[in-house]
Amino acid sequence: MRSMNKLLIIMDPKHKQQTALSRGIELARATGASLEVVAFVHEYLEVLPPDPAVHKTAKESLIELRQQWLEQMLALAECTDLSITTQTVWEKHIHRWITERCQNNAITAVVKTGNRSETFLYTPTDWHLIRECPAPVMLVAANKWNKAHPILAAIDLSSDKPVKSALNNRIIDQAWHLAKAMGTDLHLVHALHTSVVLADLDIIDPVAQAQKREETLKPKIEHLCHTWQIQPEHVHIVSGPAQKVIPSVANTIKADMLVIGTTGKTGLAARVIGNTAEKVLTHLRTDLLAIKPAE
Repeated sequence: MRSMNKLLIIMDPKHKQQTALSRGIELARATGASLEVVAFVHEYLEVLPPDPAVHKTAKESLIELRQQWLEQMLALAECTDLSITTQTVWEKHIHRWITERCQNNAITAVVKTGNRSETFLYTPTDWHLIRECPAPVMLVAANKWNKAHPILAAIDLSSDKPVKSALNNRIIDQAWHLAKAMGTDLHLVHALHTSVVLADLDIIDPVAQAQKREETLKPKIEHLCHTWQIQPEHVHIVSGPAQKVIPSVANTIKADMLVIGTTGKTGLAARVIGNTAEKVLTHLRTDLLAIKPAE
């Protein structure tokens, strides 16, 4: 996943500004990736006469209209210099189509405008993709801060488990290559979790504990800085819950994109517990690239 070979761009007719398309074009020009641009359409046809021919004609007409819109958006984007394929798909559950497409094709990343809301009973397409899609998922912010620059990689240095270390390496590797392609700096962030309950009961001194834990992380941080040629001041170790620390650091440095790992929890556990990536997304005002552990 070091270089981006093919990006799957998901169009969204509900948005006036096709931010996912703009981001995909920018990345393609920086990395040499090809683009597969997909629009979806689906309408309930039960109101029509129960005639298969009528349903078929209506479906084909709706697909043709959406494809014409897609071609118009590409014409406005002025991207004829890129390798692009397009298609319009009749599909209600678009996350299922995207997941299957990524399972059966060499897709480097899915690029989609982010939807930043969730209730317990309704899970948006974004959350499904973060949990289920085998390819990395890039959720593009509709309203970003101006003059965004660095790439920020969120890592977890609290565990020495091989799977955790491997995911950290995947995150940094992708973030490093993105930063290099975009001609910008790479920053790292790690949230030092502290127990609010124990601190409130004066059982622990949160400041002293944070200092002690940060000291024990120094060898790891020095190794990462040496390996990836990262400036020490670009490594941010901050006490607090990850879902607050990571967006806060992203805001402070005006990050262009956050690269983060996700465990890909599914079912009720995912809804109740959630992934850090999902919790971060609620507070984030920049693009997010969610990466799963290697199989």
